[in-house]
Amino acid sequence: MDSRIGRKLATRATAGFAGAAALVTALVAGYGSHGASDAAPQSAGNQAPTAKRPALGALPLTPTRGLAKGLALPLDEYVSSPLENYTWQVAVQDEWRTCMARYGFEDFGPPRVDERTVAAQTNAALGRRYGLSDPVSAAEFGYHLPDDVPEPPHWEPAPGAETSVFTGKGAELEDGAYQGQTVPNGGCREEVRRMLPPPVTPEALRLSLESFDQAQERPEVVKAITEWSSCMKKKGYKRDHPLEDIDAPGISISAPTPGAEEIEHAVADVECKKETDLIGIWSSAERAEQVEGIKKNSLKISKEKAAKDRTANKARQMYEEGVR
Repeated sequence: MDSRIGRKLATRATAGFAGAAALVTALVAGYGSHGASDAAPQSAGNQAPTAKRPALGALPLTPTRGLAKGLALPLDEYVSSPLENYTWQVAVQDEWRTCMARYGFEDFGPPRVDERTVAAQTNAALGRRYGLSDPVSAAEFGYHLPDDVPEPPHWEPAPGAETSVFTGKGAELEDGAYQGQTVPNGGCREEVRRMLPPPVTPEALRLSLESFDQAQERPEVVKAITEWSSCMKKKGYKRDHPLEDIDAPGISISAPTPGAEEIEHAVADVECKKETDLIGIWSSAERAEQVEGIKKNSLKISKEKAAKDRTANKARQMYEEGVR
């Protein structure tokens, strides 16, 4: 396989993984520097949380359905998981509220983070790492992502004093203080950022992409993909690779909902993966690549992991204090 194609496919396959990290990325966009536009942070709504949060042990670490159910890879512990991202965001928002309350903003806030994002993002990441893997989802949604969690509405702090205290800048502040009380450098947003830095692991993510790409070159995976392609051909679909651009067969995942043709195609895709054990073979090959990658890059990724774990452990402790 041409290396450029391999990289393209790796990017497409790990799009779900990147989506699993979107919970962090979206919050960091508002929680870090505003940038040139000075846009306010976005979150999930406009009321403070009231529902009881679930115990972390009740939330999944691995895919919950389909052929990839229970799938785990060695690099998983080196990157921030959907569960860790969720825990971190809850802790961050709790600390935002605590900080803002010191300045009289008792009802500040984005609402409770939806715990359903954990399963949804886990299933979208590892669950789709090798393409579709869930027959139930394929039969209902085709190649579209399942509608597991409602799209969160836009949220931003109220203009004026609330935004000024949150960001640490604005006309309502005088000499870095609000109503005589000193505001942290960068506002409550930056105070919490210093307390709970975003859990980013670029080196581990790079290795994840590389291992995916390299696994495709292994003979057993090439053979399994060829067998999958032959299976698809018998079902009436010309597909050379499970992650190729599926617009070619006349399916558009940009359409609002899947049509009957797309659903039939998607069901055949998963059936052929099951028949050829493509996901089992591919994930085993990638597991071996990741083990080797971890050995060769242990110093860099261990340092990243230590920083990630410090934040994750602190966020977990804060979260669990809120459960009690």
